[in-house]
Amino acid sequence: MTDLRYGVWTKSSITLYRTNQTEGGKLKSEGDKIQNHDMKKITKGVFWIHRPQLSVMAFLISIAGISLAGRFDLVLMLEVGLLFWFIQCIAHPINDYTDRESDKTGRPTAPIPAKLLTLKQVKIVIGLDYIIAAILILIMPLNLPVKILATIAVVHTYIFSAPPIRTNARGILASLTIASVVIVAFIGGWTSAVGWRYDLVLVLLSLHIGSTHMTAKNVADIIDMNSDKKSGRVTLPMQIGINKSFYVAAFFGTFAVFLFFLAGFFGRMNILYWVAGIVGSIITFLCLFYFQKDFGKVTGRKYFEISTLPTFIFPIAIILGFL
Repeated sequence: MTDLRYGVWTKSSITLYRTNQTEGGKLKSEGDKIQNHDMKKITKGVFWIHRPQLSVMAFLISIAGISLAGRFDLVLMLEVGLLFWFIQCIAHPINDYTDRESDKTGRPTAPIPAKLLTLKQVKIVIGLDYIIAAILILIMPLNLPVKILATIAVVHTYIFSAPPIRTNARGILASLTIASVVIVAFIGGWTSAVGWRYDLVLVLLSLHIGSTHMTAKNVADIIDMNSDKKSGRVTLPMQIGINKSFYVAAFFGTFAVFLFFLAGFFGRMNILYWVAGIVGSIITFLCLFYFQKDFGKVTGRKYFEISTLPTFIFPIAIILGFL
């Protein structure tokens, strides 16, 4: 039997070569499968860590601002809506990074505790997010007031979750930060259409939108109190107790409904505004009524999901009100 080193192929050497090729092919195939699996896992993690479905509210709120101004420019609505939608999206990765320990119990399916992304990958995502946001604000063909407000919104997303300020861990400041971000998105939509001009209905609906988010945030803080303690947060329920925190949520929920209908009166909205507003109001009050019975001990974050519904319904009502 001749050795392969001498350039002569024997039956056994050919068999050995084919075996090596087959095994090498299998190894390469397995390696490709692992690589493809990792890429799918990373892609899935990047997608869900931004929670794009929740950020749709920012899209709707900014479009509602444009509708309130009486301008129906689909291109403008898409530009402004997508800009504030993206700004809202980038708030979530940094929040997940700082809350990674509490999420192990509070949100075990989140991308970091579910090991869809490593901490290094999350840091890269956060950095790219803010770079992309800065580029979008600079290059998008929007007026200066919108660019200023969008920049303010970006800053708010950072101070909400990132140390050293991290208002998400500072009681009522967490709710105020969230409220200010959505108010900025609403006014951003308005100013994209008419510039720096204000009226009473704009003020009323801005406060209304902020109040709906204050309600949802306080409900979430009551539900997440145990997990928030593990992450080092000091939320409003920890400062003043669950009962008083609920009354804060109930106040802002009631105040939001009052402002909505007051704005409808002064703005002379159409029937669609009133119908959608009544639906949002009923959901708000029902959520608060049933939430008071057990403060989320039985159904947990389902109450938070219900409490966020009005934050989608009311902006849609504003949009419908000017059709």
